[in-house]
Order: sequence, then structure tokens, then C-alpha cells
Amino acid sequence: MDAIITVLDKLMIIFFLLLIGYFCRKKKIVGDSFMEDFAGFLTRIIIPCFIISSLQIDYTPTLFREGAVVFIVCVIMHLWGLVVGWVSFRLLKVPENAKGIWIFSNMFANIGFMGIPVIAMIFGGSSVFYCAFATFAFNIMSYTLGVVVLQKCSANPDNNKVNMKKLLKAPVNVATVVGILLFVLNIRLPGPMKDTVSMVGGMLSPLAMIYIGGILGKFNFKEMITEKWAYPVSFFRLIFMPLSSYIILKPFIHDNLILGVIVVGLSTPIGAFCAILAAEFGEDEALASKYIFVSTVLCIFTMPLIFMLFL
Repeated sequence: MDAIITVLDKLMIIFFLLLIGYFCRKKKIVGDSFMEDFAGFLTRIIIPCFIISSLQIDYTPTLFREGAVVFIVCVIMHLWGLVVGWVSFRLLKVPENAKGIWIFSNMFANIGFMGIPVIAMIFGGSSVFYCAFATFAFNIMSYTLGVVVLQKCSANPDNNKVNMKKLLKAPVNVATVVGILLFVLNIRLPGPMKDTVSMVGGMLSPLAMIYIGGILGKFNFKEMITEKWAYPVSFFRLIFMPLSSYIILKPFIHDNLILGVIVVGLSTPIGAFCAILAAEFGEDEALASKYIFVSTVLCIFTMPLIFMLFL
């Protein structure tokens, strides 16, 4: 019972943080340009600091091996999402123009903006070590296989090509590589620098939730909730993917923390990254935004169900 109350308390905190962001956007306290800059601040500064700080722990071969397991399993789960997305698209007879967005939404959850802070709040600071490897897998797969999916399903498949140089230089990936190297080599940052990185990274949870609330505040509520295909895709993203992954992985992964990080990460809503890449690679950005909005609202009710698997 105490564990359930703790989870509900954390979810209420998340809800109120989302509400702050939503209110600020609706009341025009913040605008589009601020939100764009805010997203860049999160992805270029806050999340990299958070990842590096989480990897400032004593190296052991066991920890490194567990991190590698998280990375490999997350890659496999993204491939599983590809299968689920393609099969459900065919079975449900989803409109052809939604194919790329539909499959991408099944493949990729919001592990960065929502997954990391929520996992850290629920499972504690030690879980963030594994989140770094999960995020690395997400970034590589979304910028490669995810982009290929969007291109193949686009009305103009030759619209853009994958920029691998841009991928490799992404701040989150650079921070992950730097953090892993510091971890493997047992190198500690100097005291003041370590404290600074830790303090900046520590702002991720509240700022990321406020940002997501601001994203929700941008949309017309009625227009978003009347997109009928947003509900079945949210079911696959929020319920089917984490539950099926839990059933698949439970016999092989006996560490509850590692399993929890992976499954809870998969239970997060469709990421804003879906709309960003949709716009960049010739898909329907407005449709992606509707999917994101509905899945983000519904996750407030579905994520507690997934948390219960680990109490």
C-alpha cells in the first residue's frame, strides 16, 4: 500500500507540473519561440548534464554489462514496435497517408522528455544509469530506422536523407559517450564541475514536465481529441507495447530495476520527436501532433497501471 501511495504521489506531482506548463502556454506567458528555445535548452544542456551526472559512479564489469543489456534489449524492442506497427496498420486498415506516423508511433516512446524524469522519480537515482543506455538506443534507432520508415511511407521518399554526422554529434549522444568513457575509465569530474553538472541535470524532471505541458497547451483541445485514429495508436503505444514487452522479457531479465526501466520507458507516450521528424521528412506533422496530444493525456491514466507491475 505504501508503494502505491508513493507512486500516486509522484504522478500527482507530474500532473501539476504538466498543468503549470499548460497554463503558461494557454495564457501566453510563453510563446512558440520560447518553447522552441526551451526544447533546445533541454536537449543540449539539461539532459546531457543529467546523463553525465548519472554515469559518475564506480565502474564494475557487472554494471557495464547490465547497461549493454539495456541498450541491446531496447534496440530489439524498437524492432518489435516496428512489427506491431506494421501488423496493426494492416489489420485495422489505417488510412494509407497515416502509415509512416502510425508505425513510428508504435516504435518510439517519449523516453527522453518523459521517460527519464518519471523513471528517476519512481525508481530512484540509480535507475538513471540504465536510462542513459536506453536513450542512446532510442536516438540511434529513431534517426536511422525511424527515418527510413518515414521516408519509405512519405509521398516523396527522396525528400531527405539521414544525416549520420548530425546524429553522431547530437548533444545527448555525445554526453552518453563521454559519460560511458568516464564511467569505464573510472574518471571523476573535479568537485565544483561535478556539483555544477549534477545541479543542472537535477532540473530535468520539473523542466521536462513543464515543457510537455506547454506543448499540450499549444493545441486546440477539441480538434485534437476528435482524431479517431489517435485512440487505437495510443492503445498500442501506452498499453500493448509495454505489456507485451513485459511478457516477452520477464523470463529473461530477472533484475526488477532493469526490467522496470525498459518497460516503464516503453509505457510513455508518443514523443514530440515524431512531429519534428514528420515535418523534416515529408509526413503529416499535424496528424503526428494529434497522436502526441492524445497519448500524452491518456498516459496519466495508463502509466500507473504499468507501474503496478513493479510494486
